Amino acid sequence: MPTMPLAPRSREAATIISRHPQAPPARMRTTGRGATQQSSAPYNRRVVLDLIRQQGAASRKDIADMVSLSPQTVANITNDLESIGLIVSRRQKVDKTRGQPPIAFELNPQAGNSIGISLEPGRASAALVNLVGEILHRSEVEMDTSDRQQMLAAMLQLVARLRRESTERLWGIGVALPGPLGHTDISFIGPTALEGWSDLSVLDELREATGLPLFHRVDSVAGALGETLFGVAKHLDDFFYLHLGLGLGGALVIGRSAFPGADGNATEIGHVPIVPGGTPCYCGNRGCLERYVSMHSLAEAVGVTDHDVWAVNLAERLQQPGDEALHRWCRQAADRLRDAVCMIENMLDPRSIVIGGSAPKVLVEHLVALAQPWHRSVRGGMSTPETRIVLSDRQDDSSILGAAVLPIYEMLSPRLEVLQQERRGDADVAELLGHRPLAKRAG
Repeated sequence: MPTMPLAPRSREAATIISRHPQAPPARMRTTGRGATQQSSAPYNRRVVLDLIRQQGAASRKDIADMVSLSPQTVANITNDLESIGLIVSRRQKVDKTRGQPPIAFELNPQAGNSIGISLEPGRASAALVNLVGEILHRSEVEMDTSDRQQMLAAMLQLVARLRRESTERLWGIGVALPGPLGHTDISFIGPTALEGWSDLSVLDELREATGLPLFHRVDSVAGALGETLFGVAKHLDDFFYLHLGLGLGGALVIGRSAFPGADGNATEIGHVPIVPGGTPCYCGNRGCLERYVSMHSLAEAVGVTDHDVWAVNLAERLQQPGDEALHRWCRQAADRLRDAVCMIENMLDPRSIVIGGSAPKVLVEHLVALAQPWHRSVRGGMSTPETRIVLSDRQDDSSILGAAVLPIYEMLSPRLEVLQQERRGDADVAELLGHRPLAKRAG
């Protein structure tokens, strides 16, 4: 049987699947500026830590120049961060220099780990992740996610398994789960949600049983924050994130924080009706975007269960011209993706749309190629092909990584709302970064 290549790509389509830029493009702010008030010391430490994370390595001079803090303040901050093990110093390698080469600071991969748990209907995936975003160990279990006790037992099993693998301190547990959350008309309804749940009290039980700090977010928000810290959005302050998994979600990132909306369910794009009178959706509407662009809709189209869709060899089947069910779904999904991109761009004018989630990367690349050319929108002529649509380079891991970064994000992200008046106490990591009060101290 002759093979059929993946959808042909225009010049634009061939370049939109981009990776981290080596240097952030012009007009893209990537570094917070330090504050001068005495009470802002935790914020300044976060700004410095965040800069070191973005740059990979930075000298004191680099830091002072980029965040507008005095050399003495930078020295105090780097001393503090190094003393508690969050950063390490190394002599920079230079070709020729007089005297000692300058010292550069890097995040310390051994400064601690976090556990990320990604929940999807029928399964839970978990990973142990270090401070620089490396996945050290992973584990997965299948279960009936509508059974509260089975779900709690499975998550405890995952945590215990990964906890044994960690030789460093644990910052906490992050849990990513499909939304929307809370008591909305469409929460916990349908096969792409945690059907049968009525609240999130099982997460409180998990926190109490493990004794670890626990953070939870909708999977799309967690994925967006993961891309912000360690992924293709590392140099982006503002972008829209599409989370393509069993369902479809979105997150609007502004100033490197996800916009929550009134009750934490903003940008639930999967349940936006996009086809008038279209396929009935489990939320009660018709023609919702998720009914056309999701792994669940793919499973329906090719006649497999949601459980088995992850085992489909898409790389092979996309090359088979006789697989009409798959190709018909891809064409329809690409059309709806094109509509969604136009809607996002015209409503929000984001610098970039980042696509991540648990869907296989070969499938996402194929859909993006098929969706060319994009509809005309306010981004046409304003953005470059390389930055308009960006695919995650952690596609298979983005859900787990997104969950795992939640405890780390609370520590690494410089946000003014975490500023606290300092009072002297022990030199604890959390205290130095503003999670608990410290005594007043310069820097």
